[in-house]
Amino acid sequence: MRILLVLSHPRADSFNAAVAAALKGSLEGEGHEVDLLDLHGEGFRPEMRPEDLEAVATGRFAPDVAALQARVSAAAGLAFVFPVYWFGPPAMVKGFVDRVFFEGFAFRFLPGGRVKGLLHQERALVLCTAGASALLYRTFGFHRPMRKVLVDWTLRMCGVQTVRLEIFHGVTEASDARRKGYLDEARRLGRAFFVAGR
Repeated sequence: MRILLVLSHPRADSFNAAVAAALKGSLEGEGHEVDLLDLHGEGFRPEMRPEDLEAVATGRFAPDVAALQARVSAAAGLAFVFPVYWFGPPAMVKGFVDRVFFEGFAFRFLPGGRVKGLLHQERALVLCTAGASALLYRTFGFHRPMRKVLVDWTLRMCGVQTVRLEIFHGVTEASDARRKGYLDEARRLGRAFFVAGR
């Protein structure tokens, strides 16, 4: 299976990069082909410009957007790795969704305001790092914005049937042992998540 793995972190030596590398290695160990899309490393432009909005009406997407849409279309599964910023994805990930998941590519509006998802991937895995503890997330519901906006109202709305969100908490002050545990979990998910029925 071909997996598009989208990484967003400005530092190549970040823990997020280590999570992505662990996930990639595990996926490849299971025989999957991994297309690593490092948004920062590849110089992705996240902001919307007038020409991006015009593409909705004309269907003529900017070359960088068309190339990314082709990479999405070529993948049988999707994976994302990024830090949580203000209880949601970073601007780079939001910009990726804004500029690539356009109407006509990722979804289509139907009469009555309904939406038909057009993405063909059955599964998407989202791995995030967060500074706050799991207790704070449970107490104040910090996980809800991410789950609603990215999982329910983006990936599932666009047609992905099964989405798994995992947040690795307390990363800023985590011990080496705890970080190793998170990397092991990324590897475990790489071995298991994209197998049908799991």
